[in-house]
Amino acid sequence: MAAFFRGTFEKHRLDKKARVSVPAEFRNRLKNQPFEGIVAFPSLRHGSKHRVLECSGADRLDQMSASIDPTQVMPGGTSQTIQMLLGQARDLAFDGDGRIVLPDQFVTHLGTPEQVTFVGQGPFFEIWEAGAFTARAQAMLQDGLAAADKILGGGQ
Repeated sequence: MAAFFRGTFEKHRLDKKARVSVPAEFRNRLKNQPFEGIVAFPSLRHGSKHRVLECSGADRLDQMSASIDPTQVMPGGTSQTIQMLLGQARDLAFDGDGRIVLPDQFVTHLGTPEQVTFVGQGPFFEIWEAGAFTARAQAMLQDGLAAADKILGGGQ
């Protein structure tokens, strides 16, 4: 059964070797995986506006990979997208302290952060540069409140 990730864990520091501690809650959800670590790749979910890593247990990416026939041409550039995602994906093993080492290209993708935030998204979680996520979370809250006000008739 695939792991399920929820919660936000803010301001985890990257050390000089690009190591970062994965939240214990997320590590615990991955305990029954054959690979002791995570699989990560640059996320396309936010387009170029937000540079984020998408992460999960190896089982999720294995399931995604098993559903793909690489010999079949798919419409709309799907084959190219899948090739990019699988080609960029990296297995990142936990060390004895529950840390992973982010490859240089992932650190660059995130904007060379000093701190990152982990955000649960159900079957996967994201790693954001901490300041970028804080700004995004505030904007999402304001958007949600405005939508609720509209539904409730002006917030009365």
